[in-house]
Amino acid sequence: MSSSVPNSSDGFFEAHALHPVDTSRAKDGVWLVKVPNYLCDLWMKGNTEKVVGEVVITATDPNSNNKDQSNVCLVTDDALIAEAGENSDFIPKKHKFLVQMLSSEHPSDKKSSPGNVSAMVGQELVVLCEEDIPQVSNDPSSSLAISSQRNRSSRRYSFFGRVNSRAECRPPDNLRYMKLKAEQLKAKNRAKHNICILEKPVQTNLPVSKPVFEVQLENRKKTEGKNLRREREDVLQDLFKAFERHQYYTFKDLVNLTKQPANYLQEILKEIGVFNSRPPHQNMWELKPEYRHYKEASKD
Repeated sequence: MSSSVPNSSDGFFEAHALHPVDTSRAKDGVWLVKVPNYLCDLWMKGNTEKVVGEVVITATDPNSNNKDQSNVCLVTDDALIAEAGENSDFIPKKHKFLVQMLSSEHPSDKKSSPGNVSAMVGQELVVLCEEDIPQVSNDPSSSLAISSQRNRSSRRYSFFGRVNSRAECRPPDNLRYMKLKAEQLKAKNRAKHNICILEKPVQTNLPVSKPVFEVQLENRKKTEGKNLRREREDVLQDLFKAFERHQYYTFKDLVNLTKQPANYLQEILKEIGVFNSRPPHQNMWELKPEYRHYKEASKD
């Protein structure tokens, strides 16, 4: 009966498996918009149906030399800025956009300036979408390799579009924005734990009537019962029976076997036993030579 053993090449192909990609929307044009982090936090915090601001596009004079230039400005809503809390006074209201459009011209033909339309040259960006498609298998006897292959095929990949326009939101270079960055640096470097002087002692743990280990010991005594002293002859008989099975015992094991108090058991062990303080049977008890009845191993 032969068994298939997976080799290293199979793991390599599984790690670099090929997946079908849907390219039906690969030629669709999409916008790539970049905004500062504080502005993105405001947009994510607010309601999705709420107005976050207005985009104002100002065209230049048609009689000027640069007819393609236009100023794009974002005016943030006042109600949205008020939701920023302490930093609401420092968040700029107006932001300029640097718009870049896809063009086949040489980069030296057009020069870009902040807030003006320029060309995207030398780069091509696409949006790859990855989705999970749940699939239920009705074949319980399928092997592990088939199930892993089915799991890989349950993910769908598709091109969402090609970036043909890009807009970068640039904050204004004014005193208000500089104060905002200063507050952000202070908040980042602020210590998370502060040292303070306590006038009264703080009690972290509530007082309990009994510690946990004492409660556990009482519960164990209730289930197992207390170790009451028995007759000396009965205890000796139990010890001799135990040493017939094994030659060496720890004191804790002997207490569990005889169910006797520790002090009472130690008195009996000192009469019939020897405590080993050296290896190889360190901290273990054994019977004295006069009480031993072990058979010596026969020599060939």
